Amino acid sequence: MIAYDRAGLDALLIRDAAQEWCRQGLLSEEQWLAVQAQHKSGFYSPNVFVRIGLAIFTLVLLSAALGLGALISDLNSETGFALLCLFFGLVLFLMLELWIIGSARHYGSGVDDMLLYFGTSLLLGGLYMLMPSGSQPLDYACVTLPFLVVGSIRYLDRLMTAAAFGYALMILMLLLMKSPQLALFAMPFAGMLFAGGVYFLARHGQSRYAWRHWHSALAVLELLAIVLFYVSGNYWVVQQAGYGWFQIEQPPIAWFFWIFTFAVPLAYLYFGLRRKDRLMLDVGLGCVAVAVFTYRAYFHVMPLAWAAVLGGAVLFAVAYFSIRHLRKTKGVYTYDADADKTLLQEIEQQLIAQHLAQQPAPAPNKDASLGGGQFGGGGADGQF
Repeated sequence: MIAYDRAGLDALLIRDAAQEWCRQGLLSEEQWLAVQAQHKSGFYSPNVFVRIGLAIFTLVLLSAALGLGALISDLNSETGFALLCLFFGLVLFLMLELWIIGSARHYGSGVDDMLLYFGTSLLLGGLYMLMPSGSQPLDYACVTLPFLVVGSIRYLDRLMTAAAFGYALMILMLLLMKSPQLALFAMPFAGMLFAGGVYFLARHGQSRYAWRHWHSALAVLELLAIVLFYVSGNYWVVQQAGYGWFQIEQPPIAWFFWIFTFAVPLAYLYFGLRRKDRLMLDVGLGCVAVAVFTYRAYFHVMPLAWAAVLGGAVLFAVAYFSIRHLRKTKGVYTYDADADKTLLQEIEQQLIAQHLAQQPAPAPNKDASLGGGQFGGGGADGQF
């Protein structure tokens, strides 16, 4: 299902977690070097600047190749150009699978990213041009969504995951718009239900070891679901959507959406603190600011500058007392280096725990650098 080598992906997870443990002093430098030697991914994954440069270079090269192919083919019809796009798209995916990923072992290098995006765009563009002239936006969205879902699953791509989330939501909204009377009442609640379903799927997936390689994509879905849930019931969004699509000045059950606008940010903060969920806490702080400005948009009780100052003061107070509360529990994330624990690192630690369970029990070693003999000695031959 995944285009990349799973053993190489596991090696990257182990190295990342071990590097963090070394930074926190849980592993010696010799043990960290031993981990690097034992778990080599074999992938070509440059830093972000090289990745951007390679992506731009690949985009220019592919655009020139497509333009040259169109000139040589001397196409005189839209159908001919559509077939050319489909042909080039298939060639790019073959190149991506067999050469860039299979032989050159690129992973997040910029080249594989651009081949994925450019090839998908060519396939979709060719299909769009071959569709009947009377096709509706819903038809285009239904054609696009499977490509995005497959791309996000097979290539572990976060951008395509976000795009798939957007297109799935678009399909839901377009289906509701077929019945304006139903859409007027159901659209906000449909958005909430959609966000809730995606959120629980993402949380369930992140807790499963078998889904560890999709953790970053699931984290994107979790973030988008939390944001969408609040946006779906925010009074300003509902009122503006109702006025733009249905020409109504005030949405039905306006009191519910006003309560929702202020209650949900507080709920996000509460559950973020209680569950020690950094993502929900951050989104909750942002939603508090949105709630303040939503109220300010309809009730001008104070100048905008004072509203901004008040909102900032509220956010500062919430952040301050949240940090004090979180510091009371040992091991919870704070600004301390030894307490920086993200969801990705939790799954990495599970991966390391499973790897250690597969190793034979080490013989007693009086030179063990860590208590309990969990790791080998501090020499270069220490086992991870």
